[in-house]
Amino acid sequence: MAEKPHSVVSEGTDVGLIGGMAVAAWFFVLDSLAGRPFQTPSLLGQVLLLGDRTPDTGQVAFGALLLYTAFHFIVFALFGMGLVALVHWAIENPVVRYALLPVFIVFEVMFYGLLAIVSERTDELFPFWAVISANTLAALCMAIYLWRRHPNLRQSIHDTPLGAAPY
Repeated sequence: MAEKPHSVVSEGTDVGLIGGMAVAAWFFVLDSLAGRPFQTPSLLGQVLLLGDRTPDTGQVAFGALLLYTAFHFIVFALFGMGLVALVHWAIENPVVRYALLPVFIVFEVMFYGLLAIVSERTDELFPFWAVISANTLAALCMAIYLWRRHPNLRQSIHDTPLGAAPY
């Protein structure tokens, strides 16, 4: 099954934007249901990028919101590029597929761990379930995109399932 060449930068940016949008949409819905749209990126900007250990939860800080939004999508684009490079490598070398699960686990816990280090108030501002749900949604969206975009990955998994010796 022939596959068109894929640019790691271009495709990685697409994958990152898909994941970033999934997380942003998740928290926008949660914030809106709580009657405080855009509070999450505002608080994250204040805590992570501006170093405020006691962020203002009463109103949206638009500078922090814009700064965090740009940071969020840049980080997701970089992560997407790394993920796409890993997928391209996994097509050629089935053993590399074993790295995908640890990458997912690191993706899940890294952000929450960073928040726990930076702010004492993380548990009340960003409950663990909300962070894990957002990251899982992003991972699923990115995985579906990559799965559909890479028929050679599907064929490689069919030809050499995990645990089978490549031939």
